[in-house]
Amino acid sequence: MLDATVECLHEFGYAGATTTEIARRAGVSRGAQLHHFHRKQDLVVSALEHVFALRLEQFTQAAVELPVGLEARINALTDLLWAAFKGPAFYAWLELVVASRTDAPLREAVRLASENFAQGVHRVFAAMFGLKDVPEYVDDPIEFAIFGLLESLALERALCDSEEEERRRFEPAIAYVKTIANFVARDALRRNGDSIGEVTGR
Repeated sequence: MLDATVECLHEFGYAGATTTEIARRAGVSRGAQLHHFHRKQDLVVSALEHVFALRLEQFTQAAVELPVGLEARINALTDLLWAAFKGPAFYAWLELVVASRTDAPLREAVRLASENFAQGVHRVFAAMFGLKDVPEYVDDPIEFAIFGLLESLALERALCDSEEEERRRFEPAIAYVKTIANFVARDALRRNGDSIGEVTGR
C-alpha cells in the first residue's frame, strides 16, 4: 500500500490520489486498507516516511562507495542525489508539501517526516566530509550547496515537457552545481582547518 500510495501521489497529485485507487493498485480490499489506515492523511504520511527511510538507507550505502578525492566525491555525490531528486519520491513529497499549506494537521506530519529525513542526510554528509555536527543543514555549506541547489532545480524540472528539454536545461545546471559545490567544499574545509586528503582519503 505504501508503494502504491507514492505512485499515485506522483501520477495524480494529492487530490487525485484517492484511497480507492491506492487500494486497487496495491491489490487489497478497501476493508483491509481501512483496517491499517483509517484516514487518507495517515496513509500518505506513512508512505512518505517509508520512502524517506528507503532513500536514506540507499544514500547511506551509496556514500560508502563514493570515490576518494574531494572533486571526484563531490561530482559522484551530486549525480547520485540528482537521480534521487528526479524520482517519484521527491514529487510525492512535493505534492504533500503543497497540499499541507492549507491543512495544518497534514503540514505538521509532513514537516516532522521531512525534518527527520533532513537530519539523517546531514549525518551522512557530516560523516563523508568530517564536518562538525551542526543542528541544521543550512549551517553546513557543503550540504547546502549540493542539496539546496539540487532541490531548487528539481522544482524547476517539474515544468519540463520532454526529456530533450530536461537535458538542454539541466545538464549545464548540474555542471554548475558541481563547480559551486567543489569551491564551497574546499573553502569550508580550509576554514575548518582540515586536510582535504584526510577528509576524502586522497
